[in-house]
Amino acid sequence: MFRLRRRAALAWRHGRLLVQCLAVVVAVRAGLSLFGSRAILDHIAKRASPRVPDGHLHLHIWCVLHCARIVPGATCLTQALAAHYLCARAGYPTRIRIGVRKRTDGGIAAHAWLIHGETVLIGGQDENLTRFTPLVDLQAGVR
Repeated sequence: MFRLRRRAALAWRHGRLLVQCLAVVVAVRAGLSLFGSRAILDHIAKRASPRVPDGHLHLHIWCVLHCARIVPGATCLTQALAAHYLCARAGYPTRIRIGVRKRTDGGIAAHAWLIHGETVLIGGQDENLTRFTPLVDLQAGVR
């Protein structure tokens, strides 16, 4: 019960940010389906802010993770792109790393995670990500 009240208090206090994050996650999900990741990264590059970071990095990440739960098809790439957009708007430089690993059935599994400096913000813990072979780092505005 205490957890529920605490989450409700956090959600109430940060309601505007939650609504904004939900809109971003939905827009990124739709954009991935319609235009692809390159178009979204180009849009993020246009909207990136050169300002000093505002100190709410982990709050943005928390909001994206919670909003992604209610958006159908919000994969790791959707979450990473949405958080990348919000971090760019807040003045935080981040990059999205895409990695692959071989599955037990012989197929290939891909995964995306968001990195700020050397810290993984979205997409798993470092020990789980060591199973993936990094292919590419994506940044807004970098080709």
